[in-house]
Amino acid sequence: MASEDQARAMPTGSADQADPAEPGGTVGDAPRHKEDRHFVTALARGLDVLACFRGFDARLGNAELAQRCGLPKSTVSRLTHTLTELGYLRLEPDAGKYRLGSSALALAPTAREGADVLAVARPHMQRLADLSQGVASLILRDRGRMLIFENCQAESYLTLRVAVGTRISGLTTAAGRAYLQALPAADAHQALAAFRASDRLPEADAQAVLARSREEVQRMGCTTSFGEWLPDINSIAAAFHPGPALPPMTLSCSGPNALVPPRHLLDVVRPVLTECVARIERELGRAEPGGTPRR
Repeated sequence: MASEDQARAMPTGSADQADPAEPGGTVGDAPRHKEDRHFVTALARGLDVLACFRGFDARLGNAELAQRCGLPKSTVSRLTHTLTELGYLRLEPDAGKYRLGSSALALAPTAREGADVLAVARPHMQRLADLSQGVASLILRDRGRMLIFENCQAESYLTLRVAVGTRISGLTTAAGRAYLQALPAADAHQALAAFRASDRLPEADAQAVLARSREEVQRMGCTTSFGEWLPDINSIAAAFHPGPALPPMTLSCSGPNALVPPRHLLDVVRPVLTECVARIERELGRAEPGGTPRR
């Protein structure tokens, strides 16, 4: 399931299961959209093209975009022409490749709030990484997957190093399960459907995951994934609300079973994880002094 780049990045363990960072035919992966008369396929394809431009892939040509989106090159050529005319892409004629344009960059002010969240969260993440002897990851949703936004590593060479920008499963990882529990019911239903389509999981199995993670949050304040995402990889996660303009994010602690067994995560790391999440919300002004999150 992991891409070539991810395989090179994964010596022995990870924050959660890696998946290709590209959209990779998102529209085609959701047959339910065919019955949705409100769904605009052309718009979805255009957004898929824009989503291909990650920090590590700043310049892309039509052939690369077509491969990543699973679309004919002629279709992608029309999409990139339209996006260029609207300023969302800009063409470098000599290279025959595109970069994000000014219209896309104008969408960044709200996204920059994520940098503020990162400044607050990073010290807590490093504390958790050192305590767990694994990796602490800040993770958010990217359509039918979860996206690694930032990592803090312990010094151990056995820790799996999954690149920032990697997309991972929403249902087999502790991070995705924690995210679902942070949503209102209607939003959780929509996110669960997207995760289920991406993971190709039967509805009954997805509902069982949802019920179990709900019970875990009520009982322990976090969700778990012990060997379910990748064999021998354990993970716990808790979600927090970073602000009114941003969706819920999750803080995950993971590592190989040899270094980070379930008992260590639950007995030693879990109390600190829930404390860190509460502190992050307080520092971002999202919780009352007693620790109750503002909704």
